[in-house]
Amino acid sequence: MNIRLIGWAGSVVVIIAYWPQIHHLYIERCAWGLSLLTWTLWLVSSSLLLTYAFMLGDSLFICVQVINITAIVTTIILARRANTVCPLHLAAAEARATGTSGSE
Repeated sequence: MNIRLIGWAGSVVVIIAYWPQIHHLYIERCAWGLSLLTWTLWLVSSSLLLTYAFMLGDSLFICVQVINITAIVTTIILARRANTVCPLHLAAAEARATGTSGSE
């Protein structure tokens, strides 16, 4: 098996991994529990790794970092525009505040 195929498969998994967060932010406009500081640090990290990938001339590594940066920037933008708490997270917050499990 071509080793680069493993890298490209990993790139597909990266895209799939970001999808639930971005979809939730876009549809529900809910950023409950999302740390913008964490996402900003991931953006800095991916930017540094992209620079490194360019220096190596590794097209797969470059592609993965471009995907990461695009998804991270999208997440940050959508989180900053989020102005609601979705019913799922609201129920969890209410359950935590009242000391119940939320499943009663």
